[in-house]
Amino acid sequence: MLSTIVILIVAVVLITKKKKTTEIESNEIVIGYPTLRIALPVFVAQEMGYFKEQELNISLKSYETAQPMMDALVSGKINIGGFCALPITFGAMARSKTPLLFFGGMYENDKHPISILIVKDSLKIKTIKDLEGKRIGILPTRAYEVWLQQILISNDIDPNNVIIRQVAPNLQADAISSGSVDALFTNDPAATITLSLGLGVPFSSEALVPKFSGFNPFYFGSFNIRKDYAEAHPDIVKKIAIALDKAMVYINQNPDEAKLAMKKYLPEPHQKFVVNFPNAFYKTCSEVSNKDLESMKNYYLNLQVLPMDIDIINLQYNY
Repeated sequence: MLSTIVILIVAVVLITKKKKTTEIESNEIVIGYPTLRIALPVFVAQEMGYFKEQELNISLKSYETAQPMMDALVSGKINIGGFCALPITFGAMARSKTPLLFFGGMYENDKHPISILIVKDSLKIKTIKDLEGKRIGILPTRAYEVWLQQILISNDIDPNNVIIRQVAPNLQADAISSGSVDALFTNDPAATITLSLGLGVPFSSEALVPKFSGFNPFYFGSFNIRKDYAEAHPDIVKKIAIALDKAMVYINQNPDEAKLAMKKYLPEPHQKFVVNFPNAFYKTCSEVSNKDLESMKNYYLNLQVLPMDIDIINLQYNY
């Protein structure tokens, strides 16, 4: 009789343990991220334990750039992802008819550069006008094509008179070194690696996108979540927002220390360059308004990045 009771107790314990393990596994939340500096709040929140503080079981899934990450988000392969440049997000929403929610934002100004124009030979390219007829490598995203075109047009250059080549981030340093492109319009890690290796020089100390877009600081990109997922899991969404907000505040207050959080998320050869990355600047969920987002949407509508108007929702939490 006693042995039977013991067996039953052991069985109950094992079943309970298995159930708890299954629950933990089923509660895993996947967040997609591009292996770019823009995703720094995600790295900080994971490395500093801010997700764990909210009792979130987070698993991170990497993508080489933001474009494939956003494609995965709107297609439903993932429910949460970021950060991503706004024109990529807007374009994906328009094409797929998938509603996404936005929260937080990465911003660019002269003190916090993001998109950097690097030239191979500063003697041949002294002004924007000198880019005419040149080959310019860009990140393989619609965002960089649009921003570069606006810079060219603002300087009376027909974009058709410039050869724009999409170059994967890991190939950009080699591209400018070999001479297959005369300049790069890109961001980190490719930008800092190229400069650190002495393969090119920065064209200007000014942040070109804010200068020629008319927005300074420039609302560069945001974190996103599928609207259907958010409606089904409002508590999880709020906890993620709290964790990311805490990470963004930490980054703004401790920029040098925060950069180190991205080391393990970059390819090993690139990790030593992290300390040279420019400092980043973010605005939290409570600091970014729906008006800010609407302004950027209209900006890209005017540039014809968006084929149609879309409904956008900026999440705001005040803790």
